[in-house]
Amino acid sequence: MITRRKFLKTAAASTAATPLAENAGATPDERSADRSRRPLRAEPRRRIIFAKSAPNGALRLYSDGSPDPRPLIRTEALEREFGKGIEQSLRQPDHWRMIDEGWFKGDELFELNDLGSWSYAVWKANYHPECEAHDLLFEFFRSGMFPGGGINKEFDLAFSEHPCTPRFATVTLLNENRLTKLATRVAALTEWVSIARDAWGSDG
Repeated sequence: MITRRKFLKTAAASTAATPLAENAGATPDERSADRSRRPLRAEPRRRIIFAKSAPNGALRLYSDGSPDPRPLIRTEALEREFGKGIEQSLRQPDHWRMIDEGWFKGDELFELNDLGSWSYAVWKANYHPECEAHDLLFEFFRSGMFPGGGINKEFDLAFSEHPCTPRFATVTLLNENRLTKLATRVAALTEWVSIARDAWGSDG
């Protein structure tokens, strides 16, 4: 799985090399033939991090990802199109892109209703909005952190890896008045992640 750090560093370059860009001038028949050879991959996209109230005047941060797991493509449907073993090379966002493009639908999909399944655990650990916000910001503020979390004192930003399965990680702004300062710093670090500036007060 691509790391958050690699994603942020290569996002701009990889956007120009996506299958959609390569096939923009292809005829429908050519695109149909190409579909049988390789799957679509998720494209990098800009992410927004929001804040919600937490106890003691803190703010819990979360991403703009779906709060519920999205359907995935069944293994047999993937292998029918792309060959045996293709599922091992796909991330869940790759599934979502092909579904959004209309490549798979109906009985070719399945819901993540089994909370004990591996697919659900992968979604919860990597794509749940709170885990995703944790991972995106941890790449920028990980200096001095210990395994399991820690606090960035400049922004009063607390990272926590909770002792549970599936993995659940959170990032909390302990002082809501630091939100604007945090948003400004993130904007200076990357154009791919932004902090929504809500009316939580001014920097202290």
